[in-house]
Amino acid sequence: MKVTIGQFILQQLHALNIEHIYGVPGDYNLSLLELIEHDNRLQFIGNCNELNASYAADGYARMKGAGALITTYGVGDLAALSGIAGAYAESSPVICLAGTPPLHAMKSHALMHHSLADGNFDNVMNCFKQFTVAQALITPENAAMEIPRVLTAAWTEKKPVYLQLPSDICEVEIEVTAVLAPRLPASDRYNLQLAASALLRRLQQAQRPVMLIDQMVDRYQLQQLVVEVAHKFAIPLTNMPTAKCIIAETTAGWMGGYSGNLSRPELFALMANSDCVLNFGARLVDSTTGYFSHQIPTEGQIEIQPYTVKLDNVTYPAVAAADLLQALLDGAADDAATPMTVLPNPRHKLPAPSDAPLDQAYFWQRMSRFIAEDDVLVVENGTSGAAIGGMRMPNGVKVVNQPIWGSIGYTLPALLGTLMAAPERRQILFIGDGSFQLTAQEVSTLLRYEQKPIIFLINNDGYTIERYILGEASSYNDIGRWDYAALPAVLNTEARPFCAAVETGQQLELALEHASRQDRLAFIEVKLPMMDTPPVMKEFCNRCNNFNFGLRNPRRCA
Repeated sequence: MKVTIGQFILQQLHALNIEHIYGVPGDYNLSLLELIEHDNRLQFIGNCNELNASYAADGYARMKGAGALITTYGVGDLAALSGIAGAYAESSPVICLAGTPPLHAMKSHALMHHSLADGNFDNVMNCFKQFTVAQALITPENAAMEIPRVLTAAWTEKKPVYLQLPSDICEVEIEVTAVLAPRLPASDRYNLQLAASALLRRLQQAQRPVMLIDQMVDRYQLQQLVVEVAHKFAIPLTNMPTAKCIIAETTAGWMGGYSGNLSRPELFALMANSDCVLNFGARLVDSTTGYFSHQIPTEGQIEIQPYTVKLDNVTYPAVAAADLLQALLDGAADDAATPMTVLPNPRHKLPAPSDAPLDQAYFWQRMSRFIAEDDVLVVENGTSGAAIGGMRMPNGVKVVNQPIWGSIGYTLPALLGTLMAAPERRQILFIGDGSFQLTAQEVSTLLRYEQKPIIFLINNDGYTIERYILGEASSYNDIGRWDYAALPAVLNTEARPFCAAVETGQQLELALEHASRQDRLAFIEVKLPMMDTPPVMKEFCNRCNNFNFGLRNPRRCA
């Protein structure tokens, strides 16, 4: 069929179920934006800058399966690059579309604005090659093949991709085949049978098996199959911090989150003594293993990746994880599985709210009762991440965070993405004051598009986590003091958000009551002591200090 290149791109986005695209207009991308303006299936969401747009597209992808943003060449796509790198680290399929100078200008090496004025148009592409799994400069000759190839790579590999669209070819007509939604690769039947048989024998022999879950279980929608296999074979489950709530924390056999020797002692011992670890794509990063304090036996470990399995030093390629799990269920005996128990959830009595100043312990105990089933929690690294990580969540809760890339400020724009991807769910943001100052202007976009999250701004007067790592009283850990609760009204003069600043338990209760009752954005500034943080975060910061600074550690030399 005949279609313009711009329309073909939009059709491919529709096939990925993308209904919102984030970004900032620039002269090189206006022709594509004009098409989007008149497309009734895709809405452009204007962000305050391209970095925020990349964060929003990442948050959207976490909920919807894929996300997209549109930038202009050079100043725009390079501004988004840190967010694209974060999407790569966190396995989030984000499509970055960059409008470039006209194709004739690029081919003639013209000296163009938004470039280095040296005629080189390869440098930006070379940057994106380091942080994406597929890239292409679209031309009329390659558009019919390259556009589906690049977008399919995002879908199958769950990583970001990059497309450059010259400004003068958006309306060029090309011949294409029918647009089909991308599908995950099928397994090789022979390899699948071999892998499933070998794994089944191993599980039948294992005395102390355990499942270790990471992000891939969520990205490839394997949750139900994983739980069914765990229950069929009576295998305890645990998850990395990067996979918080991917397995419901009320699931029988769930043992808590695993983060090295910062885990529950029973879980740490179970992992250390396991004779069969089913590793679902776990990456053992410093920030998720208590600074490499994990003890996971390598002998007997089974590495399950999206399309390969490694067992007993034998690699089985072209074996999809979903097919493998289903083959295990099909091949298992019909014997009744050993019943598994639900991990107890002891709850301490919450003190009655009073006029005493709030502290971290009280606030997070109160939040554990405020968070409800099916909530979406967008959680910044730092005190919020540590507190949420140690909390037992109700069924259906979705946690969106960035524990590996760890870019502060990510969560506020990401919230814009999660809200538009799942508007029917209550969504709550926990963000620190230092992180908020990096991307605060995106509150204006939330209000502009009438989004209604509940935002908790944790104001502990600067970079508390960094203060615990090094420089408790150093000026580099200070930030400007803002009137946070007054800011939303400034950032949108037409909206009427609910805003409050709270310092006591009674004030917090009143604010929670208002936030729950009103159908509008709620912004609650929670004032907490500067050096107050969850105990696990203090231990983590101490390990970070010891790991980072070596023999000439400034703390020891002071």
